Formats: sequence, C-alpha cells, structure tokens
Amino acid sequence: MIQKTHLSPDATIADVVADLEDAEEYLRRVLGNMRFCQKRHGDAHLRIGVTGKRNPGKGLAPSYRIDYSAAAVDGAAPELAIYNGFGGTSHSAFTPTNVRETNWSRGHATIQEVQKLYDALRRPKASAS
Repeated sequence: MIQKTHLSPDATIADVVADLEDAEEYLRRVLGNMRFCQKRHGDAHLRIGVTGKRNPGKGLAPSYRIDYSAAAVDGAAPELAIYNGFGGTSHSAFTPTNVRETNWSRGHATIQEVQKLYDALRRPKASAS
C-alpha cells in the first residue's frame, strides 16, 4: 500500500537526505537540473515537495522545484522566481500547472549547499580496523 508523506513545511533537502531512496543518484540528478538553471540565471535554489507518496520499503524521492534570484525592483531585495519543477523519481520537468499545484517547502537550499551534501555522500567511508 502506498503511504502519504507529509514533511515539515520548512523542510530542506538536508533534512531528508538520510531518508532518500538512493541519495547519491538523486542528488546527482538534482544538481544536473540545478546547473542548467545556474547557467541561465546565475544561481539556483532547491525546494522540495512536502507532500507526496512513498512506497513501503523504499526511501523518499520528493519532487522538487528550482528557483533563481530575480532582478530587484526599485531597490527591493531580489526575490526568488520559479525556474521549473521536477519529478523526484524521473527528474523530468513539470508542466506549468504541476509547478503551481504542488506543495513546495518554504525552506530552500542553494546549489552550493546541495553540492556539499552530494560531496559528503561520495567521500570514501573510513574503514573500521
């Protein structure tokens, strides 16, 4: 039976990385999509979906949205604009309707923060003697 998953409204990828189904592969693919945004807009921020489905015996693979800093208007601080949303299992782009209808976390992580999480997973583990 598929279970519903409800994460904290402020959850970030750092909060759920230990619960991801295949964390290294998931983050590798997220970073690929974030790099496309960074090339086009100069930066990239990751928000995860806070509601979704979870198959028993498997880890999380939340959908995610990538945002970027939009130009400031009249001296105001820059705001985040939506680049696109992606499915957590397929990493395929959402339609504009799907991006608007998904429940996204209020918390986000920069591309540098996501890269640090990925690098930490790839480090060789110290072997016990």
